[in-house]
Amino acid sequence: MTDHRTSNPSTGHHRKSTSTNSQYSLGTVKKTHSGFSGLKTVLSAWAVFLGFLAVIVMLMFQIHYTLPAPVYEGQDPVTGKLQFSEENVRVVVRHMTRDIGYRVVGTEQELETKNYLIKELAALKDQARLESLRGAQDLPNFDMWVQVGDGSHRFDFMSKVVMKMYTNMTNIIVRLSCGPECDENAILLNAHYDTTLGSPGAADDALGCGVMMEILRIMSLRPAPKKNSIIFLLNGGEESLQDASHYFITQHELKDKVRAVVNLEACGTSGPEILFQANSREMIDAYTTVPYPHGTVLANDLFATGLILSDTDFRQFYDYGNLTGLDMAVYKNSYLYHTHLDLDEFLESGLPQHMGENALALATYLTNEANLVGLEMTSSVVFFDVFGLFFVAYSWTAAIRSHVLIGGVALLTMASQISRPSVRGTVSIFLSFIVALLLPNFSVVLLKALGTSMQWFSHEWLSVFLFGPMSLAGMFTVQYLFHNKKASSGANELSTFSSLQLFFAIALGVVSYVGLASSYVFALFALSITVALIFNHKKAAMERRDGPEVFSVDYATYFIAALLPTSYFSFVCFSLLDMFIPLTGRIGVDAPVDHIVAVLSGFVTFVFCPPLLAFAHRFGRKVLKRIILALLAFHLVIVLLSSAIMSPYDELHPKRVFVQHVRNMVSGESVLYLAHADPGPFYEPYVTEVETMFNTKSTFRTASDNPTDWNAIYPFNQFLESYVLDTTPYIRAQTTNKTIAASTAPLTDLIRGAPKLTAENVHYDPKTGLRRLTILCTHPEYIWTVASFDTHLSSWSLGSSDPFPYPTHYVIRHVGGFVSDGWRVDLEYYATGPDDKLKVELTAMETEGFGRDTERELEGSGEIGVMRQIVKRRPLWTTLTYFSILTDSFEL
Repeated sequence: MTDHRTSNPSTGHHRKSTSTNSQYSLGTVKKTHSGFSGLKTVLSAWAVFLGFLAVIVMLMFQIHYTLPAPVYEGQDPVTGKLQFSEENVRVVVRHMTRDIGYRVVGTEQELETKNYLIKELAALKDQARLESLRGAQDLPNFDMWVQVGDGSHRFDFMSKVVMKMYTNMTNIIVRLSCGPECDENAILLNAHYDTTLGSPGAADDALGCGVMMEILRIMSLRPAPKKNSIIFLLNGGEESLQDASHYFITQHELKDKVRAVVNLEACGTSGPEILFQANSREMIDAYTTVPYPHGTVLANDLFATGLILSDTDFRQFYDYGNLTGLDMAVYKNSYLYHTHLDLDEFLESGLPQHMGENALALATYLTNEANLVGLEMTSSVVFFDVFGLFFVAYSWTAAIRSHVLIGGVALLTMASQISRPSVRGTVSIFLSFIVALLLPNFSVVLLKALGTSMQWFSHEWLSVFLFGPMSLAGMFTVQYLFHNKKASSGANELSTFSSLQLFFAIALGVVSYVGLASSYVFALFALSITVALIFNHKKAAMERRDGPEVFSVDYATYFIAALLPTSYFSFVCFSLLDMFIPLTGRIGVDAPVDHIVAVLSGFVTFVFCPPLLAFAHRFGRKVLKRIILALLAFHLVIVLLSSAIMSPYDELHPKRVFVQHVRNMVSGESVLYLAHADPGPFYEPYVTEVETMFNTKSTFRTASDNPTDWNAIYPFNQFLESYVLDTTPYIRAQTTNKTIAASTAPLTDLIRGAPKLTAENVHYDPKTGLRRLTILCTHPEYIWTVASFDTHLSSWSLGSSDPFPYPTHYVIRHVGGFVSDGWRVDLEYYATGPDDKLKVELTAMETEGFGRDTERELEGSGEIGVMRQIVKRRPLWTTLTYFSILTDSFEL
């Protein structure tokens, strides 16, 4: 007769078994109730399971980073069918980055880019017309606009409020349609052709422009859209805080025809582009039609938190056009983002093809099949790609139902004792999670003691090796402490394994209650562990190993529990590290970046394969203790090796340095400001070199005490602390003008045509205490002016926003297209009397020096080579954002 007596696994008193050994699914692994059968068995079990996990990681790596093969011909040589050509995209990118260069709003290069794009678009229009004359049927109408004008808008960013004004801003617009019947509803495809300071912008965003030009070529030569028109917007001012997109969506005649938007952006130069913002079910469903899907609601939720200090034109279309849509961006290798290395040669082969074919598929579906009427905004959609092979999207209602079902099955397994969670085991899982996040911070302390912080910056994978072993050692230490000595190893395994199920089920419930669509990840973990536990129970029953109640975990159970979650998380983890490691290293001098990366690495370690926590109990406390010691030793070796041979910066992983040459019209100073935006080493390796270059010592200025020092790039200036050097002696030593060399007069006395502010229409009303004036700014050959002042405004002429109802500090940034030499604004403020003038500080940026290694000299001063020396003698491990400015103060 079979003995069916049972007991609680935590007591260690099990029913009698007909066998003291249990055979597991892999014949090489055997386990006894009293412990384990030797070192060979232990090593074999760990090696096979870790090897399995390693194979998953390598396979996911291959899948994740594989891009489509580039296509070089715009037409299939066999079939004659039009096809998307990466080479055509690169022709556009190369011309914009190599031949034109830094396309900063207001510079001559911006005008050159505008003319180039207009010329290319005209050629495409002529090509389509010729095809029509040759007999091509039903080609789309090809309409083109060049929008140039002025506007203003409020831009809140980095906890600061900026009032933006723009003049002579340019947009280039093309519409393809089937005629009036499909003109009422349009999809907007957007990219920007301008660049930020210090970058030629190959990925950001010449790539997007090139992709749009190639899509336009294809769509203009094939039958017209069947249902909706498509508008291509090549906007000329995104890096100046999204002025051109604001201009289009608020003032262009087509703005009310747009129903949804697809935005093409970049903050990296390699890998697939990712869908990281989507705000309607219909547009998410449209994305399911792309050939190479890559996107997850995880990125959508993450971006919504504001943790990523970046923004795109999508914001303007959402805020001012009330549009839904898709925001897609290249994001890998963001070390080159906004640097001088954002060049065509660093755009990975296959990347333009990937982005282009996806965008073309979207454009085709949205113009021919989609219903664009009545799109509703929502964040209640779960979506993700499955290993880049296909795209899954379902409603929040469906998600909740699936979560309830998964939770119900989990509870059923607990009720039927297939799963045996315990309070002890659940607490150990929770503490393991906390320790996994916190313990790597001790590694940070060690690295800083060695003087080698931020070693992880130049290699995304290094963060996991630096902090992962310490995190894993902490997780296993918790399990060691919670290992029940009175119970068998199998009982400890099952209790921990079951507690993992309960842990993820609780997490699933909490995150679902909060309403995060990203909760699907917890559903995957909870479901996989539940399935594994059911398998474990069935396997034991088949082998008649434990009777009606199971007190151990079959070896194969771990493989089942790990297969899907570890595969999926490995796939996602590559994106997580690719995105966060470079960006974390660039979030400000004072940010605790090492600690942030340590916590991130701990999170990755815990979620990578949670069943390891149960597996750690498999061979008892003694083996677990040795594993912990081995992990600590391995961690120490990695830390010491990385400290000896690794560096946080190199040529392709540069440190950002900001340089401005300032001529102060009030003080007469001519000085150089050096600042860095990253927390790595700066003064000793770089500032001292510049001090030697100019033969002078620097002085340190904090951002808090000198908030207007970097007003030219407000609000980014709040992160910049400066080392300031007097360049006047250097300039006098370099000039060939002997009079200037011998003079003691400030060099700023020689400046002609400096930016000025004047007041007109000044009026004071003693009854209301309001003083009214019109401020006129003239700034020939200068761009990006910033006016700042403190007052209590009652009204102004910036119609996009009302002034604050209390005294405060105002910053008005103005940008303009090429040859925008002035602007005006009307203000009315509370004054103590007619002589209570408004004190305004003005900063204006030079137009020269953006990528062409030239700098306009002061009239007659011989001021040559200051910025040129900085650029030419830049260390390879740095990247410069550099410009020259003039500052002045006016009482109006």
